[in-house]
Amino acid sequence: MPEWKEEIRRRLARLKLEPTREAEIVEELAQHLDDRYLELLSGGATKIEARRLIRDELGNVVLLQERLRKVERTIKREPVELGTDGRRNLMSDVLQDLRYGLRVLRKHPGFTFVAVVTLALGIGANTAIFSVINGVLLRPLALRDPNRLFMLWTDNPAWQLGFHEFPPANSDLAEWRASVTSFEQIAAFQSSLADLSDDGEPERVGGVDVSANLLPMLGVQPLIGRQFSAEEEQPGKDRVAIVSYDLWQRRFGGDAGIIDKTITVNRVPRTVIGVLPEGFNFPRATEMPQVYRLPERTDLWTPMARDAKYWDRRMQRQLILIGRLREGVTPAHAQTEMDGVAAEQARAYPQTHEGWRVWLTPLFNQVVGQTRTPLLVLLGAVGFLLLIACANIASLLLARAAARRREMAVRAAIGAARARIIRQLLTESLLLAALGGGFGLLFGYWGLDVLLRFIPPNVPRLQDVSLDAQVFLFTALISILTGVLFGLVPAWQASKVNLAEALKDAGRTNSAGGGIRSHSLLVTAEVALVAVLLIGAVLMLQSFRRLQAVDPGFRPQGVATFVVSLPWARYGDGGQRAQFFEQARSQLAGLPGVYAVGAVSNLPLSGNENVTWFAVEGAEPVPRGKEPLTEDRLITPGYFDAMGVSLVSGRDFDATDGAGKPLVAIVNETLARQFFPEGDAVGKRLKRVLDDDDWRTIVGVVRDVRGYALEVQARPQFYHHIAQSPGEIDEMAMVLDADASALPSLRTAIQQEFKQLDAALPVTNYRAMPELVAKAVARPRFSALLLGLFAATALLLTVVGLYGVVAYGVNQRTREIGIRMALGAQQQNVLALVIRQGMLPALIGLGIGIACAFVLMRLLASQLYEVKATEPITFGLVAFGLLLVAFAASYVPARRATKIDPMMALRCE
Repeated sequence: MPEWKEEIRRRLARLKLEPTREAEIVEELAQHLDDRYLELLSGGATKIEARRLIRDELGNVVLLQERLRKVERTIKREPVELGTDGRRNLMSDVLQDLRYGLRVLRKHPGFTFVAVVTLALGIGANTAIFSVINGVLLRPLALRDPNRLFMLWTDNPAWQLGFHEFPPANSDLAEWRASVTSFEQIAAFQSSLADLSDDGEPERVGGVDVSANLLPMLGVQPLIGRQFSAEEEQPGKDRVAIVSYDLWQRRFGGDAGIIDKTITVNRVPRTVIGVLPEGFNFPRATEMPQVYRLPERTDLWTPMARDAKYWDRRMQRQLILIGRLREGVTPAHAQTEMDGVAAEQARAYPQTHEGWRVWLTPLFNQVVGQTRTPLLVLLGAVGFLLLIACANIASLLLARAAARRREMAVRAAIGAARARIIRQLLTESLLLAALGGGFGLLFGYWGLDVLLRFIPPNVPRLQDVSLDAQVFLFTALISILTGVLFGLVPAWQASKVNLAEALKDAGRTNSAGGGIRSHSLLVTAEVALVAVLLIGAVLMLQSFRRLQAVDPGFRPQGVATFVVSLPWARYGDGGQRAQFFEQARSQLAGLPGVYAVGAVSNLPLSGNENVTWFAVEGAEPVPRGKEPLTEDRLITPGYFDAMGVSLVSGRDFDATDGAGKPLVAIVNETLARQFFPEGDAVGKRLKRVLDDDDWRTIVGVVRDVRGYALEVQARPQFYHHIAQSPGEIDEMAMVLDADASALPSLRTAIQQEFKQLDAALPVTNYRAMPELVAKAVARPRFSALLLGLFAATALLLTVVGLYGVVAYGVNQRTREIGIRMALGAQQQNVLALVIRQGMLPALIGLGIGIACAFVLMRLLASQLYEVKATEPITFGLVAFGLLLVAFAASYVPARRATKIDPMMALRCE
């Protein structure tokens, strides 16, 4: 009697049946074949003929299905009764699916590795970016009822300065507190210099002057000590201070006895009355417009003590106001009330308030507003990257589904419903997604660490960024969604089983047309997504390249800068302050390798600006408050030489200028061109409106300098001599033009020189000018490079996916290609056929992607500099590049298809 069991086991091996079940099936079928063999012999067949007939019957789908159903054990579903768990059979099935899915993944380690790594990269990138977005954009501010806190800004559209966040007039605070009913409280703050000169080396710390009600209004209670009192807002009673937790720990060692301790701030003794909680750092430069010179980290709060004259000033706008809405008052109602207040003030004080409007900004929007769009763009980019990764894995699963058609057919033959097969395949996909999510979380942790090292420091709330419960939940959610997303189509495709075709060993390879179509649809989606990503990345890179190429108007190479602030307690006389900077300039000029030294009140690109009204002698009178505006800078002689700002006409300040000499000024090209169009501005006179009759003679015209930011066109600029405006000397930036070899040791030499000038005076914020220029483009550089990295990764995944689809199509159509070549088709015909198979879905995806990009890129317009969001050249170059890449990815498998031997292909079939 022939042995049938080995042949039966070979055919059932793909099913990975339990040993007991497999033994039952083998015994049943072996017994049937033995009976059939004897029957054929008794009918006159030879032994060879009987064996051949029986082997043919093993390929008979109907017979095999019938025999398998006889031995297949059905699961008895027990009725659900009250008080019992009626879902235990379902749980048993799920556990069985999980065990089998794990065995399948272990059996194909190469496929599992590729799929898990692809998913981990996509999920990890999303986790890292979402961690930043969660900390910056989603987490509420750590203040009491932060949704009721609003900034109160004013704006005059006629000014056209490129920003719209002006403080109200100094006098507005008292008037609004008395008359505005929408706000429960209104508080004020202002940047303040804070030099500590005891308990160690002199140190500059971030300081702010605040109204006594600011911290209580924010809901911030000191960790130890007390708040400011209203009495401490009076001049002479304000010698108190509150310190941050970080400063308390860093400089004072966490001394619990710091309360009532006297510290020296700007040469003035102050008593420490409180320490604020760890992490509180409001307000900071990253949260407010840079022009207000708030510190990057606030460590010292002092009471805002001003005399009555200060609070009555209507022309000066120096205080930043923040208010808390009353309970039940809507922002719209408060805005309406402030519109009425602005209109009433314009009528009452036309010279100072006409044309000004008041607008409210939620504090949260103020803090994160400038970073919202770039972060959301990056989140969209990594979302596209994850979708492309899902499409790639779906293609891999479709290819595996084709290889497992026989397995699925046997499952269907023994009674498995289509839903049962889909559930098993989705379980395998979810297992892949879970593994990808686990490793993605690990990649996200590493990626977040790298991201925080390279992210620009002026992004707000970075201290709140971490991998918290919300990030874990986000990672788990996208892992599940991706598992369903990339697993559903392959599972649906694999569950459509043709038993007669699948159970034959000689089933034809070109029977998977639906699979090829599904592959093509996935490639179309991938190409569309990568087209949008590439167009966005190219636009951002072009914008960054053009911004980087902007001439700032000065020479940053070889220039070092640092900040010096003279305390009024020690240098109360303006002439004394001017003399100090002249002496410092003279001593620094003698350092080895130093070519030129100067000082300026507002260093270009530092974000600090001072604007003022001015008038030109002989021009038609302009109503008060509507005069033209200029950037106003106080400089020393030598500043233009040190910065490499060239003279266009006239001369620089020299020894003939100074205190007691005729007032002089230097202007830039823009001011000269706009206000002296008839010819050279040298010799003409102008003045600042607040200077009354102090007319200044223009002695020189210099090149335009990008003062506020590289992306903001140069505006009228007005330079005046430090010795002729000594009362305005406050914080000055020293600039030194030095030999490149001298720069590394220059800082130490500068500190030694200043110790001789004033040992208690700290030298702060030392840096090279190229560093400052690089900081000015830090945000666009970060966004462009990160978006470019995501786009390049997406392009690589798309190329791999397209290559895989074409190669899969060639494999499925081997017999067809063999027949075509046997009937006379030439290699170029086969080459064109296969390339067409790859290029068609790529062309369709490219068309869809360009159409989507045309709409989506408009959202990117605010992030671009001198680049149109719908620039045709960019769209065309990306389209051409993608077509070349698609052609290259299709050409390699197409060339392989032309090498198919028709006889070998037909013999294999």
